[in-house]
Amino acid sequence: MSIRTPPTLEELARNVLLRNETLAISALEDLPMMLFPALFKEAFSGRHTKIVKAMVAAWPFPCLPLGTLMNNTFNLEVFQAVLDGLDVLLIQQVCSKRGKLQVLDFRQVHHEFWSIQAGTRDGDCSAETVSEKQVVQVLPRDELRGKLKVVADLYFRFQLDEEEMYLLHWAQQRKDFLQLCCVNMKIVLLSLDNVRMVLTVFEPEHMEVLELTVDWNWCTLARFSPCLTQMRNLHTLSLVWIHKNGFGVVYIPGLEKFIQKFIAQFSRLGSLQHLYLNGFCFLSDHMKLLLRNLKTTLETFSVTHSHFLQSHLHHFSQCQQLHQLKHLDMSGVPMSHLFMMPLRVLLENVSDTLETLELQGCEIKDSQLNVLLPALSQCSQLTKVNFYTNDFSMNVLSDLLLHTANLSKMTMEQYPAPLECYDDLGYVSIERFVQLCLLLMDTLRAIRQPKMISFATDVCSRCFKRCVYDQEIRLCPCLQ
Repeated sequence: MSIRTPPTLEELARNVLLRNETLAISALEDLPMMLFPALFKEAFSGRHTKIVKAMVAAWPFPCLPLGTLMNNTFNLEVFQAVLDGLDVLLIQQVCSKRGKLQVLDFRQVHHEFWSIQAGTRDGDCSAETVSEKQVVQVLPRDELRGKLKVVADLYFRFQLDEEEMYLLHWAQQRKDFLQLCCVNMKIVLLSLDNVRMVLTVFEPEHMEVLELTVDWNWCTLARFSPCLTQMRNLHTLSLVWIHKNGFGVVYIPGLEKFIQKFIAQFSRLGSLQHLYLNGFCFLSDHMKLLLRNLKTTLETFSVTHSHFLQSHLHHFSQCQQLHQLKHLDMSGVPMSHLFMMPLRVLLENVSDTLETLELQGCEIKDSQLNVLLPALSQCSQLTKVNFYTNDFSMNVLSDLLLHTANLSKMTMEQYPAPLECYDDLGYVSIERFVQLCLLLMDTLRAIRQPKMISFATDVCSRCFKRCVYDQEIRLCPCLQ
């Protein structure tokens, strides 16, 4: 027979307050600080909107980290109660005896804050210290005074929903009294007007990460591009272009002017470290101009699902801003028609820094890989490589593995199935696949012990899955 643990005095006190909103609200001025986090958490999850509103106005810590709570139990009425509590602070104009709130943080951080032990002494600053330290990482110290701040990571998809519209409308009306900061913003297939509306509410200079997926034409991209110049602290830019009218550059009147206007804005991104371009097809002169406009040394350069000319690889190898890359990704770029010596030069330039190399789906042939092998063997910092969906024979794959003998930091390796696994019609022989993968594993284990390694066939045209060998065989659904 189990014995139920009796509730603590603190739990009993919280239950009493949650059942009596009037009592709870009147008690906030004298409530011990150590009781605030647990009481607020239960009021938030229990949708006690009046208590939530009053607690926001009387919050005794500099930061209220709401992100994790909203992720677990989001409710529009409770969300509105939080904002109503902020309104109380704004209307007061002078701080209450208790309230110390400076930053309302909607990001998915501050997990430690809600784990404060019930035994924390009143006046102990452990809760304050956790929240302050994490806010300081985003906002400069001189900005921790003055206006009340709202910090958020935002994700907008397709159309603005009710909660997003409510937040934007609320924030727009209070711009003169609040500092609205979005550190990490992800926007998927919004209209330019909606994107501009979002960026007029949340101050672009605080943005550090922007992920933008669009189906615009070059004219619309050019009209958007001045927004980038305001993001002076942006260190990560990811642009995904979904083409409505095929793949590539479609001529429209004024095309050259629009492309140049868009590319010119990269010269204003003085903090950029990570650049991702997915689906962008630049002509040779345009790529050269883009690289010339980079003003910082990049850690990540990702140009995927695009088309390269020979001159593109040459420009990459000559660009000084790419000579200290940690991450290089050219997945989905067909290269079977390209001379690989410029890519080899680029790999040699980054041999002391490169940590991940993604060349999945590049249709690289044996002769092309042979050109790259000497440079690959020098990349001593590599931790991950991905060569899936390339055309390597058994002999060249074995040679590739032998060239990784000194790459002791490798933690993940992904290689294509040897060409000898396929018949004349392109169908994979499972027995042959397993046999050759075992031989390749023996080749590698003779020189070093791999941590995570897999060999995979091309994607099945029927189920869109791969057969994968990683110590054991995993067949695509069609072959099971």
